[in-house]
Amino acid sequence: MKISSETKIGLLTAVTLAILIIGYRFLKGSNLFDRSKIYYAVFKDVQMLDASAPVLARGIKVGTVIKVELKSENPDSVVVTLDVKSKIRLPQNCKAVLISTGIIGGKAIELRFDHHCIEDCVPNKSYLNTEVQSLLSGMFPKNEFEEYTKLLSASLDTLFSSTGVKTEVNAAAQDVKATLHNLAKVSEQLEAVMSASSHHINQSLKNVDVLTTSLTNDSKAISQSLENISVITKQVKDADPGKLVKDANATINHLDQTLTEGKKSIAQLNQVITQIEQGKGSLGKLINDPNLYKNLEKTSKNLEYLLQDMRLNPNRYIHISVFGSKNKPYEGPVSDPVDNIK
Repeated sequence: MKISSETKIGLLTAVTLAILIIGYRFLKGSNLFDRSKIYYAVFKDVQMLDASAPVLARGIKVGTVIKVELKSENPDSVVVTLDVKSKIRLPQNCKAVLISTGIIGGKAIELRFDHHCIEDCVPNKSYLNTEVQSLLSGMFPKNEFEEYTKLLSASLDTLFSSTGVKTEVNAAAQDVKATLHNLAKVSEQLEAVMSASSHHINQSLKNVDVLTTSLTNDSKAISQSLENISVITKQVKDADPGKLVKDANATINHLDQTLTEGKKSIAQLNQVITQIEQGKGSLGKLINDPNLYKNLEKTSKNLEYLLQDMRLNPNRYIHISVFGSKNKPYEGPVSDPVDNIK
């Protein structure tokens, strides 16, 4: 009998899917070839318990957590579904305890019971009693943990029963109280200062913003100035020191010569002023001789009156004759104001 290609492809697909399903269930901790029972445990908080977490019995893995979900009728509770091997027969007093498998926070479910059940066992798909174990109690056996707790309590009682220790503890408590009080006062003062200075702080921030904007706008000019400084620095670095010293000496000598000539000019000016004050020279006589000043004033007045008379009596000075008549003799004014000038 010849098998068609379509049949071969179908069989291969089915086998592949079966292998994938078996592998997926195996990775999750389930075994398709081993019959198991389903149990439920309800907790208020599962503390990051994940599906596929192990289910333990006396430290041996006997099953897997297959589902963690909120209870539909009561969202405050979490229902954990346990897949347990069928050969594990749980008695009625069995508890599902949420434990920590390590300090870093791994979680698991541990089934705790005294003995295996022979009769009156917990039926399949039943709810188990639950308990949550703390991290410290999980790190120590129950009896040892209780002993450590008793020893610690006794040590603390002995320690605090001493009068000196009580005094020191009370003093430390008072110091802590005073420190907290001072811290509260400082906090209030700081808040008051911040409230009072909020306007100035805002203004300072605005000024900083304006300064930043100005620097941004002037960045091109600043860059150009820095380039110029760089060029000047390079020129100074590349220049000949001997030539620079020689040029500086020449400039200083030129300044000295200019100062010397300026001193000579000032001395000559002082000499001229002295001669003027002593009445020497034309300017000195003009300033110091009163008769010369009066003569100049009299001459100025005569010129003023002459111009005034020419304006009032032009016929005295300009005579036009068509027929050749003789000029009239000059007739002075009755009272000549020039005579009043002394």
